[in-house]
Amino acid sequence: MKSKPFGALFGLLALVAILGVAPAFGQTSSEVDIQAGAGSSASAACTTTHNCFSPNPITVAPGTEVEWKNGDTLSHTVTSGKSLDDPNLGSVFDSGMIKKGAEFKFTFANAGTYDYLCSVHPWMTGEVIVAAASTTPSTTTPAPNPTTTTPDNTTAVPEFGPVASIVLAIAVMSMVVFVAKTRGIPKF
Repeated sequence: MKSKPFGALFGLLALVAILGVAPAFGQTSSEVDIQAGAGSSASAACTTTHNCFSPNPITVAPGTEVEWKNGDTLSHTVTSGKSLDDPNLGSVFDSGMIKKGAEFKFTFANAGTYDYLCSVHPWMTGEVIVAAASTTPSTTTPAPNPTTTTPDNTTAVPEFGPVASIVLAIAVMSMVVFVAKTRGIPKF
C-alpha cells in the first residue's frame, strides 16, 4: 500500500517540475556584451570595428528579450537613439547607468531597426534589427574584422505555446496512474 502515496508524490513532483520548466519554451533571448575598454576613449579599438556592443548589429525575432551585459570596468547606458542630438533619445528604452557586471534587459515586441548608444560614451553605438524569420533585414552587416571574433550569442528556443505544458502534464499524470494501477511499465 506504500506505492499509492509514492505514486501520488511522484506525480505531484513531476507536475511541479513540468510547470516550472515549461514557460521557458515559449521565450527567446539574445545577449549583447559591452566590451572591456569600450568606454576608455573615442579611439578605443572597438569603435573602428563597431563592436563596443557585441554582436553589432544583432538580428532578433519580434518578442525577443535582448540582454546587455556590462563587461567593462566603467558604467554605461543602453539608450535608444542615433546620437545625443536625437530628439527621441531614450524614448523607446533607456537603461540608466549599468555598473560593471550588471545587465539591462528589453523585449522588442515590434519589427523595425532600433539604433542605440551609450549616452555617457556616445561613440559606443549599436543596432537591433527586429525582423520576422522569413524576412531579410534591409541593412547590410559589416564584414567582421579578421583579427576579432564576434560570435552570435542569439539563443532561439522553439515556441510550443501555453497548451504544451498542460498536455505534457496530462501525459505524465496518465502514465503515473497507469503504472500505479497495473504495477508495471507499459510495453509499446
